[in-house]
This record gives sequence, C-alpha cells and structure tokens, in this order.
Amino acid sequence: MMRKIFNHQFTDTIWSLGYWGTVTEPKVWIETRNSEQIQTFTLDLHSLSLNANPQAPEHNHSLQWLAGLADGGVFLRLRQGKNPGIEGLEAYDFPSGALRYSLPIKQWSMLENQQLITNQGIIDLATGKVQASLDSNNITRNLSVESPMHFEESQAEFQAFVTLFDQKFQEKIGKGMDYWEGSNKLIFSYYIYEKTWKNQLRICDFEFNTLFLETLAEGELMGYHTFQCVQNTLFFIKDKRELFIYADL
Repeated sequence: MMRKIFNHQFTDTIWSLGYWGTVTEPKVWIETRNSEQIQTFTLDLHSLSLNANPQAPEHNHSLQWLAGLADGGVFLRLRQGKNPGIEGLEAYDFPSGALRYSLPIKQWSMLENQQLITNQGIIDLATGKVQASLDSNNITRNLSVESPMHFEESQAEFQAFVTLFDQKFQEKIGKGMDYWEGSNKLIFSYYIYEKTWKNQLRICDFEFNTLFLETLAEGELMGYHTFQCVQNTLFFIKDKRELFIYADL
C-alpha cells in the first residue's frame, strides 16, 4: 500500500518542480509565484524537511528547469517578449542559489546523463565546459524521474482510454490523458465534465480495481502539473498550491 509521507500547502501557486541531489540524498527544488515575487524551496526527501531558499535573482521569471545536479540545478534562460526562445544556460548551486556559470545557447537536441548536446558543442552541465564529444565516463547516478506519457484528445490512442473509462468506471473523459505504468500499478490523470471540468488522478491495479482516487483541480484551478514518479514515490499537486508525496509506489 502507498503511504502519504509529505503534504504541504504553499501560500502561492506552485509553478515548477525539479529533482536534484543523489540517489542516496534526493532533494526537490520547488518554485512558487505570485504577481509580485518568486520564491524557491528545498525539500529533503529523507528528512522531509522543507526550507525556503535565499531569494532568487530578479530575472529568474525567465528561467526554465532543465536538469538536476548532485549539488545544484541547470536552467534554460528564455528570451522575453512576443517571440520567446532560448538565449542561454545557467547553473546554480543549491540551496544557496549562487550562480555557477552562464552560457549563451540558442538550441539543444539531447540531454545525455549530465551532458547537453547543442549546436555549439557538448556541454558538461556540472562544469559548464564545452567538449567536442560525449564523455562515456561522465555517468552519474541520477535520480530516477519518470514523467507520464501524454495523449491529446485529437490522438487516436486517446480513444482507447475513452472506451476503457466508459466501460470500467462509467466516466466520459475529454481534453487529454497522462498515463504511467509501473510494475503493479497504473496511474491516470484525466478530465471529466461535471458542471465544470475536473482533473482526476486515479491509481489502479492491472485488473482496474481503483486503489486511489483524488480530484487534483477543477474549473479555473486546473493547471499543467499532473504527477511524476520519482525514486519509487508519487508526486502530485492539488489546486495548484498543495504538494502531496506518496511512498511505496
């Protein structure tokens, strides 16, 4: 059975989550926002202690999480204005928030361990150094982060979920579906309409017996976050502000 190990309601909207540290010392970077400021937090997954980080740089509204390091995180710096795009790469030490390096890049094609393949060369994300080829020795024991598969309503595969949910749960789903399959569980994040759109999270066994059911958000509170599976734990956000973590996934 899954166990709830963490639950916290933040004052502001949860904007982004990032996972860093090591498999023996896993940590979570949490970004919240309101109309005036951005705040970040560090959550230690072992002690489950949550601490606010030093105030982030003023320009970090244009940063997008890319990858976690053993002692920090790497972000894409985005252009502002009507034509957004990538303009750089920035790495920060955690939890101090000190800038480790900043590099100009315009595009990237693949993330391989902690090496980023770009049109300017291959960047070692830990150091910011550009190299000519992939280093086969540059292999770190990264956290296991599994994002669900996403299906849009317009995709043919989505219709199979429509039929399944009608038959198994007597629910008529729409908009889209996030889906994850584990060793003995299936996780679905989906939308149903009951006077307003609701985002449901349902966990089943392989016989489609429901083990867990939660409404993540409805109406104007619906956001982009659904769930992620990290180090055999389930992360999900409710009403854009409340973070839940369940162990023994």
